[in-house]
Amino acid sequence: MRAKSDLPVVAATCALLATACADPVVPTSSMSVGDALGGADTGFARAVAPPDLRFPRDHGAHPEFRTEWWYVTGNLDAADGKRFGVQLVFFRQALAANVPARPANAAARDVILAHAALTDVDGDRHFAEERTGRLAGGMAELRGPDEGGFRAVCADWSAVAVAEGDGFLPLDLRAGGRGFAFDLRVGPGKPPVLQGDRGLSRKGDEPGNASIYYSMTRVPIEGTVRVSGAPLAVRGLAWIDREWSTSALGRDQVGWDWFSLQLDDGTDLMLYQLRKRDGSIDANSRGAIVGADGRIEVLPPGALVATPSGEWTARDGGARYPARWRLTSTSPPLDLEVTPLRADQELRVLVRYWEGAVAVRGNLGGAAVAGRGYLEMTGYTTAR
Repeated sequence: MRAKSDLPVVAATCALLATACADPVVPTSSMSVGDALGGADTGFARAVAPPDLRFPRDHGAHPEFRTEWWYVTGNLDAADGKRFGVQLVFFRQALAANVPARPANAAARDVILAHAALTDVDGDRHFAEERTGRLAGGMAELRGPDEGGFRAVCADWSAVAVAEGDGFLPLDLRAGGRGFAFDLRVGPGKPPVLQGDRGLSRKGDEPGNASIYYSMTRVPIEGTVRVSGAPLAVRGLAWIDREWSTSALGRDQVGWDWFSLQLDDGTDLMLYQLRKRDGSIDANSRGAIVGADGRIEVLPPGALVATPSGEWTARDGGARYPARWRLTSTSPPLDLEVTPLRADQELRVLVRYWEGAVAVRGNLGGAAVAGRGYLEMTGYTTAR
């Protein structure tokens, strides 16, 4: 996936009550992933066949689907060796398939929700906030590559295509909150990887329980980050995920674990593992390996096994997550240890989940490898 989140659905409800949120939200209750991404809304398109994707056009919005997201994660280094992880995501959530015309300038069909996070690895700190706004009345903005360049804005955060690019990349990212900020530019790198069946990523057995999903697995990122002080110059590697759907998860699926790993030999690896209520792994889980030369190997179901170990419990006891992972495969021969660079990288937003920077070490094809990446874990709340 990203199969990304249940988060947009909840944001839609929140946005009915508020226009734009400039302060972080600390929720007192949460919604399950299955409840948020399950079901099929009438009036919306559903992902049922491999798409005819064309770029840069499809970097823009697809309003015929209910939910959509633009996701950037990256690992950054400063000249003095300090390490940082960064995340910025914009979600588009449709409130209804058809909204009648209204004279009010705040009337909107869509809501934009954004999450920003910064991990100060060596300072042992993690910051995360969110913003929401209706796509109307100047509260939020979403523009496609063919409309003068991609532009996503929610309150004081933005992702804006550079004028001299292709309409999407390079992309300037700006966000910040209490104690943190970043101003970064993501440039072109490896071309888009169509996940699943030529971009159709099935998440469940029912027709239409799927998404359109592609990734840009290795792109350069540089700029500045600020953690309670002066801006610090950084550079590194980012991963861009794009996904849109109307109904993704089945009734018996409770969450997922998503890995986006960049190895030092130039190889990139993606795995999403869908978890069922009985603790088993859904057969619709998928993975892919992208070689240094850009060649894609889509892994068959069950080829890559993710085994958790240990446990990290949130400070309020409201969620428990695996502390580390081991990824193994016989074809291709692979054995990787995935360890968070900081134990607490949980986002306690409208729907809580864990997403953060990780270190990777092990072997691939008989050769020793190391690297970094990002890990997302959802559906681990203790109250279900």
